[in-house]
Amino acid sequence: MTSTSSTVSQTLEGPDFFSRLLATVADGDRRMTVEDADGRRFVLVSEERYRALEELERRHGGLAPAAGRTPSLTAREREILQLTADGNPGAVVAERLGLAPNTVAQHLASVRRKYGVRSSAAAAALARQAGLVD
Repeated sequence: MTSTSSTVSQTLEGPDFFSRLLATVADGDRRMTVEDADGRRFVLVSEERYRALEELERRHGGLAPAAGRTPSLTAREREILQLTADGNPGAVVAERLGLAPNTVAQHLASVRRKYGVRSSAAAAALARQAGLVD
C-alpha cells in the first residue's frame, strides 16, 4: 500500500503498518493519502482537522459534491433551475411561478451552493448532465 503526506511519500508495509500510519496522521497538522490495490485513494486526517472541516461545512451549508455525485435538489429548486436553464431571467421565473424575485434568487443561490459553483448557468449545465433538467 502506498501512502503520501504533505511531507512524506513512502510505501508502508509490515506488521506495524497501522501503528505507523496512525502515528503519521496524529502528528499534528499532517494528512496522509492512502491508495489501495484497486487505485482508490483515501485521505486520513487527525480528529482535530476532521472536526474543523465539519465545522466549516456546517457554517457554509455544505461542500461541493464529490466527483460523480449529484446533489439532492428540492422540487422547487429543480423547477426554478429548469426555467433558468431554458434561458428565462429570474424576474420571468418569479412571475411564472408567482414568487417574489428574491425567493427565486435564494433558491438559485442554494442550488449553486449545493453544486459548488458560482453561476446558475454552471449549475444548470451540471444538472443537465445529471439528467435533472432538460
